[in-house]
Amino acid sequence: MKRKTSGLLAALLSASLLLTACTSTGEQTGQETPAPTPSESQAVQTEQTGMTPGTYVGIGEGRNGAIVVEVTVGESSIDSIEVVSHKETYHVGEVPLLEYPEQIVANQSLAVDNVSGATISSMAFLSAVKDCITQAGGDPADFDGEIPSTAVAEDCTADVVVVGAGGAGMTAAIHAAQAGKQVILLEKLGFVGGTSCFSIESMGASESNVHKALGTPVTMDQMYENYVNANPNGIPEAFDILAHNNGAAVDWLKSIGAMLTVTSSGSSVTSSREAGKLGLVIVSALEAECEKAGVDIRLNSAATELVMEDGAVTGVKVENDAGTYTISAKSVVLATGGFGANSEMVTEQVPELEGYLSSCSVGATGDGHNMAAAVGAQLRDMDYIRVNFTYHTQPNGYYYYMGSLFNTGAIFVNDAGQRFVNDQGGYGVGMQVVEQGGSGWAIFDNSIVSSMQDVREYMELGLFEQADTIEELAEKIGVDPAALQETITTYQGYVANGVDEEFGRAMLNMTFDEAPYYACRMTCRVQGTFGGIATDTDTRVLTEDGQAIPGLYAAGECASVGTWGANPVAVNLVFGKIAGENAAAWAE
Repeated sequence: MKRKTSGLLAALLSASLLLTACTSTGEQTGQETPAPTPSESQAVQTEQTGMTPGTYVGIGEGRNGAIVVEVTVGESSIDSIEVVSHKETYHVGEVPLLEYPEQIVANQSLAVDNVSGATISSMAFLSAVKDCITQAGGDPADFDGEIPSTAVAEDCTADVVVVGAGGAGMTAAIHAAQAGKQVILLEKLGFVGGTSCFSIESMGASESNVHKALGTPVTMDQMYENYVNANPNGIPEAFDILAHNNGAAVDWLKSIGAMLTVTSSGSSVTSSREAGKLGLVIVSALEAECEKAGVDIRLNSAATELVMEDGAVTGVKVENDAGTYTISAKSVVLATGGFGANSEMVTEQVPELEGYLSSCSVGATGDGHNMAAAVGAQLRDMDYIRVNFTYHTQPNGYYYYMGSLFNTGAIFVNDAGQRFVNDQGGYGVGMQVVEQGGSGWAIFDNSIVSSMQDVREYMELGLFEQADTIEELAEKIGVDPAALQETITTYQGYVANGVDEEFGRAMLNMTFDEAPYYACRMTCRVQGTFGGIATDTDTRVLTEDGQAIPGLYAAGECASVGTWGANPVAVNLVFGKIAGENAAAWAE
């Protein structure tokens, strides 16, 4: 299909026929990598002949929809690649779309490595480019020359090494660097952010400048009381630090460019829809501040082992595409996230979760836990694993977080058409859902679809069942119509009276009187693991007998500081700062 004047329009209109399938899954940054010389490009290029020169349109099925590319080719060359449109996640799935065009054209090779953590997007992009080559009469296999790696594996030194470039790790690295230390930040994936990239709701905080400007009245002391009352297994001292520092963390984030301007209560803040999802707003600001502070960010670089000398941590061993090397350091901060993406570790701690997938970063595999345990660290509360039922999983494995459905009125029923948990309970009732098979149905009417942009987008993706009556909807999803109607009638009574007599749901606004009606299959996923490496409130890693391991700190989801999973985003910022400052002080 050589593109004429209407070629792009025709390709877009036939997208459903051209979509190609794919699947999902991590060099040092901070300097631009020079493009290979023409002779280097020719060295990795195999003989290609037979293509019809021109510009072609290809489409690949990305994580969030079609990735459309235009590829201009010569008789035996790929001359340019342009991404015309896509819906991939900013800073995550978007990464290969930004990096690949230049790499492929410069090297005349499609043998680029998948971006670890964004494999769906990587493969979809390549599939679209290959489609263009095929349309031109070429063979994608002709463009398979090896691309020289830019990774380096040489022993080096630093004052502080931070392992894991999520919210806690970047915060620690920034504060250590601002204390005048040489900091290396290691990240095994191909981009920074970790599970923080997927935070989309709010960050717990009070008395920030945002709250003061909007006149919201919750105090730090009140927030402390809320933490203690809601998390009896936590450590009051840790909650005190969290409650009295999370507002300052918000103000600091705003000072480095994070657009946190919205609060729905006196105890949280978030970003506006225009600014973007909360996690990506925070991650973008942190990454920019790391670069400003001179942090040496090394992607695709996995820490594999802590180096010990005379009982103290003195560095880490690192593995990248070029091999293995050692960084000698005066202190090390572990900020490697949880282990929710490691099904073996999850099942070992909670056997009932065998076979359940996760919604956290694919990099959350417990690396920090294992490295710390290997040098004598205590692991605490490892069976505290959160499960959330608010995910829709497609047959191809793609999944979507749909907490907004329940936060705006949808109810949750089992396969018998009955409510059985507080629909707004989220991870708080996740294990109850697991006990009943781990799945169920979100049921709602058109009022949510008409008022919520993200819900409309889900509908447009074909993720919902739709019907004009409750009876017809029940038949479509295989639920007894009479049982579902009875559940809804009972619920309508609760809405009218303002009290959920069965499960104590707070938001009672779905009246089920605006057709059409919708159902969406929901499936439990492991959302986070909130036990981990035992630390004190100074983030020092502790041994089994409670002694601090010299030179070793931990923060974020990998560390059990005693906050019991309360406000993970805030925990990352507050204790990441403490870890970075203390690691820098130890390096003195």
